[in-house]
Amino acid sequence: MNKKIYFGAALLVIIIIAIVFAMRKDRQQGKYETAIIDRGDIVEKITATGTINPVNSVKVGSQVSGRILKILADYNSQVKKGQVVAQLETDIYQSKVEQADANYKMSQAQVRESKAAMDDAESNLRRAKKLNRDRVMSERELEIAETKYAAAEASYGAAAARVEQSKALLSSAQLDLQHTTIYSPVEGIVISRSCDVGQTVIATFQTPDLFLIAEDLTKMRVDAYVDEADIGKARVGQQVQFTVDAYPEKTFNGTISQVRFAPKELQNVVSYATLIEVPNPELMLRPGMTASISIISEQRKNVLRVANAALRFKPDPLDKELSKNEAAGGSAASADEDEIKTQHRVWVLDRDGKVQTVSIKTGIFDTKHAEVTGGEIKEGQKVIIGYQPQWRQTDSSKSMFKFGPR
Repeated sequence: MNKKIYFGAALLVIIIIAIVFAMRKDRQQGKYETAIIDRGDIVEKITATGTINPVNSVKVGSQVSGRILKILADYNSQVKKGQVVAQLETDIYQSKVEQADANYKMSQAQVRESKAAMDDAESNLRRAKKLNRDRVMSERELEIAETKYAAAEASYGAAAARVEQSKALLSSAQLDLQHTTIYSPVEGIVISRSCDVGQTVIATFQTPDLFLIAEDLTKMRVDAYVDEADIGKARVGQQVQFTVDAYPEKTFNGTISQVRFAPKELQNVVSYATLIEVPNPELMLRPGMTASISIISEQRKNVLRVANAALRFKPDPLDKELSKNEAAGGSAASADEDEIKTQHRVWVLDRDGKVQTVSIKTGIFDTKHAEVTGGEIKEGQKVIIGYQPQWRQTDSSKSMFKFGPR
């Protein structure tokens, strides 16, 4: 009878110990928020913002001043190369052409007059030389004849130069008249018009812009600025994904075509222009739109990965067990200097509820995970990423029922 009592008491003690151990194990596991070490794809991205612009756009202006008589192109107009898009008044420039033409004809008449005078002076000079040889004309009279011929020859040269000058002025006036008709230099679509009929344009100091013509809106360009901390990862040929506010549910794709060396500093932040070529066959993208950009710098498929929160986890000072492990585990800073950024420690929670620290080496990151490239950690293990709410509860029964294992 006593043996049965002792056996029952021992069995009861064992059951109580097992229950307490199980409750402690459940409480320990329910104390933390955990994540599973798994395999999957990781895509490392660089984020930036940019503005969408046409690949090639041309500002069309007026090279002469005048009042706009006609506008033959408007917003969204498809124009051909050489098509007339605007016409200025021609009256003033037509009168200048006529005046320059009259001056040109007058200078031609003056040339003929000077030529006749030079021929006459040359004839008189020949006669004077003959008479001088025959001792009929004095040396003085011969010198006078030579002087008149030289003057006539110079007058003829000046008249010929005035012909060239007046011809150039005529060509300039004709060119100004031609510039009153404004043509499209490229084939494309008018995306901006900054003139109206009756408006006077002044081209004294600079050419006024009348139209902005995009050569081909089916091919767009995103002008993005990448922060100096990330520019080392941006390279020509990388794939880019971006969204615009007009189509928040649609993701557009592009390719980096150029990474410029010229810096841009704004509020003490240095960035670099990065040009992205984007197809736009449906004309959904419009000039001036703001793009939220993700540049795919690196990507890995089916790699071992850990939650980023596990790398950022720090034990609470009130958590004596983890604080003890942290003090004993040392620091990742003991690694080589060039590997400090890739060395991390994570807290692994085993099936028995015990916690141990494991050093791991990481590769690329995305917004949720980091690639595990080294360390004694395996797929399926649990790592601590944080504490459950109210984990400091001392009532084991409350902890067991309120905060069960994850």
